[in-house]
Amino acid sequence: MSDQTLTVATTTPWASARSRLAGLGAEARAAARDPAFLAVGILLTGLVLVFTVLPIGTVLIRSLQPKEGMFTWENFLEFFSRRAYYRALINSLILSTASMVLVTTTGFVMAYLCTRGPRVLRGPLTFISLLPFVAPPFAFSVALIILGGRRGFVTQLLGLNVSIYGWPGVLLVQVVSFLPIAFLLIENVLVSLDPSLEDAADDLGARPERILRTVTIPLAWPGTLKAALLVFILAIADFGNPMIIGGGMSLLATDAYSLAVGEQNLRMASVLSVFLVIPSLFLFVIHRYLLRETRVTTITGNLASSQSRRSSPIILIPMLAVAAVVGLVILALFGVIFVGAFTEAIGVRNRFTLAHFVSQFGLQYLWTSIKMALSAGLLAAVGGIVLAYILERKRIPGRGAVEFLALLGLSVPGTVLGLGYLLAFHNPPLALTGTLLIMVLNTGFRELPAAMEAGMSKLRQLDVALEEASADLGVGPVGTFLKVVIPNIGSAFMAGLIYAFMTGMITVSAIAFLVSPGANLASIYILQLAEMGYLGEGCAVSVMLILIVFICVVGLKWIARRTGFDIIRGR
Repeated sequence: MSDQTLTVATTTPWASARSRLAGLGAEARAAARDPAFLAVGILLTGLVLVFTVLPIGTVLIRSLQPKEGMFTWENFLEFFSRRAYYRALINSLILSTASMVLVTTTGFVMAYLCTRGPRVLRGPLTFISLLPFVAPPFAFSVALIILGGRRGFVTQLLGLNVSIYGWPGVLLVQVVSFLPIAFLLIENVLVSLDPSLEDAADDLGARPERILRTVTIPLAWPGTLKAALLVFILAIADFGNPMIIGGGMSLLATDAYSLAVGEQNLRMASVLSVFLVIPSLFLFVIHRYLLRETRVTTITGNLASSQSRRSSPIILIPMLAVAAVVGLVILALFGVIFVGAFTEAIGVRNRFTLAHFVSQFGLQYLWTSIKMALSAGLLAAVGGIVLAYILERKRIPGRGAVEFLALLGLSVPGTVLGLGYLLAFHNPPLALTGTLLIMVLNTGFRELPAAMEAGMSKLRQLDVALEEASADLGVGPVGTFLKVVIPNIGSAFMAGLIYAFMTGMITVSAIAFLVSPGANLASIYILQLAEMGYLGEGCAVSVMLILIVFICVVGLKWIARRTGFDIIRGR
């Protein structure tokens, strides 16, 4: 008996290896039956390797290159030998963690009220929560300076001697800027939860606050965790807000930008970028592992938002207080941006003027931003949907690795990708620096994971029997994809296009490394105006940018409805 047991234990690893090889062989044979999709999958994987993995790898390699000689750790030793460098690391971790906690908590409060709060408030609170999506984040820094700066309107009106520069201002602006991301992800989970679970707890006599703590929050954990991850990445890569309102704070993103653009010290800029990547990738891996281990199915035909639920004052009153403060801050900041655009110098010379809108460069850069964002949006939406279909429906070898590599663009701070593109595509054979194309590729592949994830989610809801029926009728794989799959997941395509377009219009962290005098963007121009103190003109360009993004998004949604790809109704 013992010999038999020993034999089985000895052969088990070989059997497992043979099983894995057989599985890979079966996947390879299945993929070979669809040569068109196999070729497209290989092409997309190659593009992801070139335009996502290569820039990140280039940053890592450059960080290990000394001034002369072979690879060495001397750059990292220099990093820890200078207090300014490791102080930037500590500050960045503290700031991004604090922003993550504040934004995720605020996003949950707003999402909870919009799905379970008073019906009369759901629409207005949703509008307020999503409003910052259409504005460049650092525009709120400009508005906050106008309100609470040393010569700010509120500061002078109330005679305050409180500085909003530094940690308070950056944290406040980041909460406002990144709230829509957390709200969308958490609200999407809360609205899909089976209301009978909370009803069952209520029937068993559980108090509302206990239901919130033991039922609602645990079930919303996947969306909350994903929101926290994205907010952390956005916060640690944010340098526009700290540059304007940081008051000289030392942070990895701002210092990396100054080293690369100002001092031309690409070695140390790469080292700082590596320290931006490490915590982001760590959280990304942990996030995927936790979601895989805690996956819960709670979606039914009845959405929570459609139910009339009993609200406890113990929950409702504190949440409404938070929502009221956040809503007033958001509306005040937007109001200041619009008033500042039409005022000579708000708080100093409060006379109406249109002079701030007479900006040749502002209009030129706005048009450049539209072209770049729309091109990047199409790239992200088309590439993401096709890659989602191949990964979800076609049994190609290495699907998990391809998905992980594609998601790197979303999991790595934009500062790292921006510096990576600057290093990787400065010389032949792909000398792209100084062109509009490099910004399109950077934004497109950075936002491709969002469209891919949306496509994979919709495909999991689409019964594969529809595609099998199409194949039985003699329609080829490509025809089935175009005639059956695309009409049913068109909402994911439009969602990816709209999200990538909006992000491209207001992006800063990655693009700041890639702009040139001949190819500048409106978002970067606003940042430059704010740094030079031209707040009125900065507000004017911000207003035009906000209106253009709003009009374009409304137009894209109109096209979606006209073509049947209604993202509101989920088609």
